[in-house]
Amino acid sequence: MIGTVRTQKLFFAMGTVNTITVFEESDEALSAAKERVKDLDRKLSAYSHDSEIYAINSRAGVASVAVSMDTFRLIKHSVMYSRLTEGLFDITSRPLSQLWKNAVKSGNLPDESTLDEVRKLVNYRDIILDYQKRTVMLKNKGQQIDLGAIAKGYAADEVRNILHVYGVENALINFGGTVINIGQQRNIGIQKPFAPNGRSAASIKIENGKAVVSSGLYEQFCIINDSFIHHIADIRTGKSSDSGLLGVTLVGDNAEELDALATAAFIMGAEKSMELLKQRNIEALFITDDKKLYVTENLRERIRK
Repeated sequence: MIGTVRTQKLFFAMGTVNTITVFEESDEALSAAKERVKDLDRKLSAYSHDSEIYAINSRAGVASVAVSMDTFRLIKHSVMYSRLTEGLFDITSRPLSQLWKNAVKSGNLPDESTLDEVRKLVNYRDIILDYQKRTVMLKNKGQQIDLGAIAKGYAADEVRNILHVYGVENALINFGGTVINIGQQRNIGIQKPFAPNGRSAASIKIENGKAVVSSGLYEQFCIINDSFIHHIADIRTGKSSDSGLLGVTLVGDNAEELDALATAAFIMGAEKSMELLKQRNIEALFITDDKKLYVTENLRERIRK
C-alpha cells in the first residue's frame, strides 16, 4: 500500500475487528471515529442486554420501544432494502440464524416442522414504525431483528463523514471486510474462498470515496451429516443459500447499501442480481462454486488476478 501509516485505530465492535488508518496526523479524528462506532455498537447490538435492539426484541408482540435516530433510521432503511430485494434481505431473520447456530453447536440439523415454525417469524412487514413518536415494534411474540448485515456499512459511512469533517484526505476504513477508501487509489484484496485469511483471489483498484463490501459462504460454515451448512440463509427456504456462488464483492458509493445488497445478491446469484445492481449503479465481482470469477463490465479494467 502506498503511503506511510501515521496514525491508526484498531478496536473490536459490531462483532468484528475494525481498523481505521489515517495517512496523516489526525489523532483527534480517529478518537472521534472510534467513539462513534462504539456508540453505534451499544445501540445496535442484538446481543447486549442494554441495547435498543435487545429492547425491541424483548418486547416483540407486546409494546413499542422509543429509539434513537440512528436505530430508527437504520431500521427504516433496512425495510426499504427488504422491499427492494423482495425480502431476500430481511433483518427479522434472527430467529432463523439462531436456529442454525444452535444446529452447528449441537451437530444436529433442525427438523422440518421446527424450521417451518421459525420461518413464520421472519417477515420484515411485521416491523411497525411510528415516525412521529420514533418508536419500533415487532408485531408478533418471538420475532427478533438483527442489524448485523447492515450495521457495519452504516458505521463505516459515519466514520467517513467524521473524517471529512476533520479534514482528513487520505485514509482507509476496514470494518471486517466492509471497506471505504479515502484519497489516492488503492488495491483492495478479495479473500480467496477457503484459503488462509489474507490470501486473495483477486484485487480491485478502488478510487477515492468508493466502498467495497464482500460476502461469502466461506466466512462461517460447517458440515453436519454430510450437509454443507453456511451462515447465509435463503429466507424462502430457511436453509443455506444454494445460488451457485462462493462469494460476492460489491463496489459503490454507499457502504450501508452495499452491506445490505451483498447478502441479497449472494442469495439471488450472479445472473439474477445483475439488473438490481445495475439500477443502483453498483459494480460486482462474483466467485462461483467452480471458483471462476465474473465481473461487471465497468469493473473489469480495475481487476488484477
